[in-house]
Amino acid sequence: MRTIKSFTEAAKGPRRALALCLALALLACLGRGTRAEMAPADTFAQEAQQLLLQMDGGQELSADLVVGYLASEAGEINPVHCNERDMVSLNQLVFESVVELDETQKPVPLLADSWSVEGNVWTFRMRQGVQFHNGMECLAQDVVASFEALRASESNPYAARLSMIESMTAVDAYTLQVTSRYAGMITLYAMTFPVMERSTISDLLPRGTGPYWYISYVPGVSVRLERNPLWWKQQPYIESVVGLCYYTTAEALEALQTGAIDALSTRSYSAAFNRRLSTVTATDYPTASYELLVPNLSASSPLSDVRVRRAVMYAIDRATLVSNAYLEMAQQSEVPIVPGTWLYESQSAIYYYSPERALQLLYEAGWTNLTSPAKLSRLGEDGLVEDLDIRIITYTDSVSSVRTTAAEQIAANLNAIGITTTVLSGTIDQVREAMGNGRYDLALMGVNLSEVPNLRPLLGADGAVNLSGASSAELDALLARTFTAVTEEEMRSAYSDVQMYVAENLPFLGLVFRTGSVLSTRSLAGLSGTREMDVYNGLEFVAQ
Repeated sequence: MRTIKSFTEAAKGPRRALALCLALALLACLGRGTRAEMAPADTFAQEAQQLLLQMDGGQELSADLVVGYLASEAGEINPVHCNERDMVSLNQLVFESVVELDETQKPVPLLADSWSVEGNVWTFRMRQGVQFHNGMECLAQDVVASFEALRASESNPYAARLSMIESMTAVDAYTLQVTSRYAGMITLYAMTFPVMERSTISDLLPRGTGPYWYISYVPGVSVRLERNPLWWKQQPYIESVVGLCYYTTAEALEALQTGAIDALSTRSYSAAFNRRLSTVTATDYPTASYELLVPNLSASSPLSDVRVRRAVMYAIDRATLVSNAYLEMAQQSEVPIVPGTWLYESQSAIYYYSPERALQLLYEAGWTNLTSPAKLSRLGEDGLVEDLDIRIITYTDSVSSVRTTAAEQIAANLNAIGITTTVLSGTIDQVREAMGNGRYDLALMGVNLSEVPNLRPLLGADGAVNLSGASSAELDALLARTFTAVTEEEMRSAYSDVQMYVAENLPFLGLVFRTGSVLSTRSLAGLSGTREMDVYNGLEFVAQ
């Protein structure tokens, strides 16, 4: 248990601001210590404690778990306006949804205990006796009010899934009727938004039904959660959780190393070293960030030949790519479904590192060693020799050059089998311009997918992130089935067919999903089904 001070009010005036600054410094100084363990000579820490005791009426609060989170100084925690990744995860401890995603990301009942569907009209029966943190019972009317508030806001991560719903009505206190744009089971993903007690939706800290409730929140400083004695499930083992706000990953990692916090969730590559420390336990989780190679499908590029695309997939040593370029913070996947989740088709993993198989495919496509043992070429239609030369383009961001490193390793793999490969790295705008002009063969890109398995943006003929422009009537028909599949078996079958099509036809060359880690200096055994927007899933069942 860590002893800390309560920040129950926003900073008001110089005295309050000074106290908060001193308090943060005090936390770093004390580490796991309590006030009684302070050295008498530590005058600065003593003064900070005195200021806080005066400021909070002498009350000292304790926390069983202290976590760090990244957020802006003015970050809002109300789910209607919360769009900061770490704070969304904290909200998952406070609010529950009609439907939740289980460890395999399959929709299962939560605040609803059952549902039925006729056409595109879904009827949900709400669980009775579930109380909000203010003692009010959770009713269908609260779900409707939460839906309307979230849909009206543009600053939360639920907009895309809520757009799948045409209307929502409370038939009675425990019956919710939802008219969806689709008849399929994919509608259930739209019902995973946080439900708030309707009279508190506009409050700084709305009331939820989750295992913890909010005690205090000071933007840019701290947040405090305590165990909800009204929770309808088993009482959490961890009684209190305090989050301390940091503005950079480096600051948060330092706080973890010095003992100022117990745990931190991060997807930054700068955390790769910390994951290997003997004092740190890492719980990895998948993100929706998908890394892929976009092929130039125009006739001017050799990548327009599917045999060449398949050869490239066999030529890439993706295990080494994950280790050396992505620093073990990635998971291999040829298809845009996270491996291990319920919709993932394991048979789609047809590519393995095999330079021999790559060369065989290239020979079948007409590329041989005409002029040099180390270079592939062929006779063109004009009778002239043309070499197999390709250009990989990619971009760096403000945080790391991981993608450039990955592109260079891919180039080394391709050069090794006789494909003369060059890498050009620039800004994202430069990459987009080159793709628009067709001055590339492969573009190493990252796209952000969604918890909702809507693959149309990536694979549809007019998809917003269909960067290669690949399309076919067959693929469109397969995608349509993913929106009409009603049963679990139908949905699995529909997604399996889409994944096998992607693996065989390669409209893009899938590489990896990025992963993140919950780094902790104490055991958090019990976390399960963690994912990007719910990194502390199962925390309520973690023993102290």
